[in-house]
This record gives sequence, C-alpha cells and structure tokens, in this order.
Amino acid sequence: MIDLVKGLPLLAVLAVGQITIVNPLELIDGPPDLLLVALVALALLRGPVVGAIGGFWTGIIVDVATLDTLGLTSLLLVLVGYGIGRFGDVTTVRSAQLPRVLLAVLIATIGLMAGSILINFMLGTSVPLGPVLVRSFLPTLALNLVLAYPVFLLLRLLFRVHVRQRPEVVSAG
Repeated sequence: MIDLVKGLPLLAVLAVGQITIVNPLELIDGPPDLLLVALVALALLRGPVVGAIGGFWTGIIVDVATLDTLGLTSLLLVLVGYGIGRFGDVTTVRSAQLPRVLLAVLIATIGLMAGSILINFMLGTSVPLGPVLVRSFLPTLALNLVLAYPVFLLLRLLFRVHVRQRPEVVSAG
C-alpha cells in the first residue's frame, strides 16, 4: 500500500512531464519514453500488481491529457506493467541487474509499440509502418535503453528492495 502511495504521484508527475516536456523535445527523431522506463523499473521492483495499477493510472492520465482514445494507452500500460512485474518475479537475480533491466525495457518498448500498432489496426486507424519503425521507434528504443539503468537505480533508492525470506523446511524424524 505504501508503494502505491509513493508510486502513483511519482508516475503522475512523470506522465505530465513526458507529455509536456519530453515528447516535444525530440533529440534524434523519437523522444525517450521516460514514463515507460519508470513504469518498468517500478514493476521490476514491486511486482505485477503495482505494475498493473501504475500502468492503468499513467495510461488514464496520458489519454486524458492528450485527448486520445480513452483507455487505449491505459490498456497497453496495464499489460506492460503486469507482464514486466511477472518477469521481475521470475528473474529475481540480484547480482545481474543490468542485463535484467535492459531486457525488461527492451521487451516493454517493443511490446508497447507492437500493441499500439495492433490496436490501432483493429480500430481501423491507419499507421504508416515505415516511418514509425525507422524514424520514431529505433531512436526511442535506443534512448530508453540508455535511460533504463539510471532510472532503475533512482527508483531503487526510493523503493527499497525487500529481501524475501524463504521458508525453512523442517523435517520430522
């Protein structure tokens, strides 16, 4: 519960910052998705439930602020948050954090783009695949990977890692 009290306002500020500051500031051709990277880090640190709730919260904020189809971004970010949270539960190796975080951001970025293209296709909205993939997706993916580990380290300071105790097995005999 405390994680949500700390995480939801942080994600709300990041959502507004992503829309107002980061998206208009295109460094290469595609802006970094700082909101997605923070959601991935939070889901890795706190699991699928917090990732899904954070994805829903930020998706609604993004959809309302950009006047986009209400629930579209929210659906995609719920799936990403939950999926990366499950990935974090399965891969709880504490010694090799960098490859784990980079792989999670790679999966999330590709999944978000593929899901967005698929849902827009199902809704009948045309998306030019060539310019989207070459001009926007590849620079965004590269910038997300550059930001992945620093954002993860900052969020790990805010959300302390809980050490999970394994139950001891006592044999009778």
